[in-house]
Amino acid sequence: MRVVARDESGEWTAWRVGRRRLAWRPRYAGWHLDADDEWGIALALNLIPLAGYLLNWAAALLVTTIVWPVRAAAGRWTVVAYPTTDDDRSYRTTVRGRRAADALAHRWELEIKQYGRPQLLATGA
Repeated sequence: MRVVARDESGEWTAWRVGRRRLAWRPRYAGWHLDADDEWGIALALNLIPLAGYLLNWAAALLVTTIVWPVRAAAGRWTVVAYPTTDDDRSYRTTVRGRRAADALAHRWELEIKQYGRPQLLATGA
């Protein structure tokens, strides 16, 4: 679910909170495009990390088809909360049971709305 709340500094921040759906979340690490690049070299060089990013997504989706049933059978679910910006603040914990994971995600949603971030001490993580 998506949660929009004020953080400690008073700025509005959008968060994603819930059970982890993918095996991992691919990140794009391309190069900076220069506005003065009239030959298109920087754009052409960005095709290399873009291809790697797309391959990473394909691998994440393929592995998720294996990991998702294993998570369901083991009863261990990972709950994550992270800002949608390129912020390094991310919270993650593993709980037993799907209902417990959904309850923790809901609790983190309320804590983000109230405090601007999840309260990890309250979760025991």
